[in-house]
Amino acid sequence: MKAGAEFLGLNFFEESPRTLGPDAAANLALDIKTNFPDVNLVGVFVDENPEKIRLIADICELDVLQFHGKEDPEFCAKFDLPVWKAFRVKNENSFEDLQQFLNLDGIVLDAFKKGQFGGTGQTFDWKLIHRIRDEIPFFILAGGLTPKNISKAVKQLKPNVVDICSGIEVDGNPRKKNPEKLAELFEELHKLS
Repeated sequence: MKAGAEFLGLNFFEESPRTLGPDAAANLALDIKTNFPDVNLVGVFVDENPEKIRLIADICELDVLQFHGKEDPEFCAKFDLPVWKAFRVKNENSFEDLQQFLNLDGIVLDAFKKGQFGGTGQTFDWKLIHRIRDEIPFFILAGGLTPKNISKAVKQLKPNVVDICSGIEVDGNPRKKNPEKLAELFEELHKLS
């Protein structure tokens, strides 16, 4: 966050190796809000109960909700907070339902990997999104972003936000970020501004 992150994701998908329980997340969120008040907290959920989402959003003081499951537009509209909806990109058919979500606050495009809802460490074929890129008002790029490819991704796709996860983790530990990789990534991003 000292490096310049504007958003920080807290993962609440219980099957993820990066998941946080509500109590641990609330403590972490309080620490972040106290020390980095300008950082927006993004709660990551997959097909979760709306009441549980509201409870977690309240106790963690989330700023954004990010949905990675089969949530439909009606589900996304149930919340007072900004909503980002993720699409896992496998091929051109991955965008069939995109139009009905364009009124949301953000669209996340992530790599498809069967049985996983993100954090795969894989990129997708970026050429696939050129025909729909201009339709997305607020675009979050995810999927296999690292210090080595971040410049190319930003120059080529012009996302509003980049979602970095596995590309800056300590090898073999998805719950811990590598400070050197993080510094290298932000150094590349600062060169672009």
